[in-house]
Amino acid sequence: MDADAIDELRAGFEEPFWALGRDPARDGKVVVVSWPSVPIELIRAAGLSPVFARGNSAATSAAKRVLEPDLFPNRLRQLVEAALTGRLARVAAIVLPRSSDPDYKCFLYLRELERRGVARALPPVLLFDLLHSDHADARSYNADRTRDLSARLASLAPTRHKRKDLGAAIASANRARAAARRLDALRITTPHIAGTDALQLLGAFWQVEPERYASLANAAADTVARRAPLPGPRVLIAGAPVDAPALHAAIEAEGAVVVAELSAFGGFGTSTDIEVSDEPFGALADHYGRESIDARMPVKELMRRLGGALDNVSAVVISLPSDDASFGWDYPRIRDLLAARSIPHTVLSCDPSLGASPADRKRVASLLVSARAHREASRG
Repeated sequence: MDADAIDELRAGFEEPFWALGRDPARDGKVVVVSWPSVPIELIRAAGLSPVFARGNSAATSAAKRVLEPDLFPNRLRQLVEAALTGRLARVAAIVLPRSSDPDYKCFLYLRELERRGVARALPPVLLFDLLHSDHADARSYNADRTRDLSARLASLAPTRHKRKDLGAAIASANRARAAARRLDALRITTPHIAGTDALQLLGAFWQVEPERYASLANAAADTVARRAPLPGPRVLIAGAPVDAPALHAAIEAEGAVVVAELSAFGGFGTSTDIEVSDEPFGALADHYGRESIDARMPVKELMRRLGGALDNVSAVVISLPSDDASFGWDYPRIRDLLAARSIPHTVLSCDPSLGASPADRKRVASLLVSARAHREASRG
């Protein structure tokens, strides 16, 4: 059962987006989302299922004809490719959060491609504008946008749902978050699971039905807890948030263990529960406005999270691919923090969805030599 749970979680992370377009009945209950800055509880409360666009090595020839190079991350090129080739024709909706300039531009591109007749038979393409601010006006704005999105999703759902369904969806998702945290704890101080595997098991939270996820993740945690600890330098991945395990695999092929990543798909994406309150739209808006890891996250919050994750880290890999237009601005601060903590780091420019280029693999290997030397020196 435990091994089956791990396999099911991996499939729940890897397969949903690539399966779109095969089963019209299943597609009709799906909302495609570009990044986990959209409350999935709203989607589930409407009786729909979230599926996230993901990057990988699949060709994007149709998207290439309409998108500028080095502007959109792989996941958005895959989303546009799926839209142009008809794979998304029968999904209930596409929702793009205004979580980065590329996501917002992708929203505008899809609307314009539909207007021009280049992308035919698209479902409703919606924008969710979430502000990362605790200011009263911003919180009110976020709550209104959350309420508006809920109403729009409800209008697209095949059956009507009640307000209490949202509270139940929040409570259910919190149980799934607790199970994800239990899994994540097994990779921090003494890692029992490779980061390549952990990202898939944690990332499945966003797509697997929450009660099922909680059951599977707890079973997987039971299995992982019995494993021997993994040796090797402990690495954190920072920079542009990753959405695929390819970069983890490239780093771990050099003998390291990725124990954390600043990404919604990793442990940071499920680190806190949503407050269950009489005003669920406000609670959801506050949670996602505070917790979402994306390009609009304030740099002070980014540095706080990074600093809190460094205690059990031997080295840091900073991913700054050519399409990044946000996270590179934070690099000087990150560099200074790592220097103050005497933690070696390197910067990679490869597409993290594809792994690491030969040049970047050399940088990783050199980094790990430095990390091992620093560890030996620290032991005296």
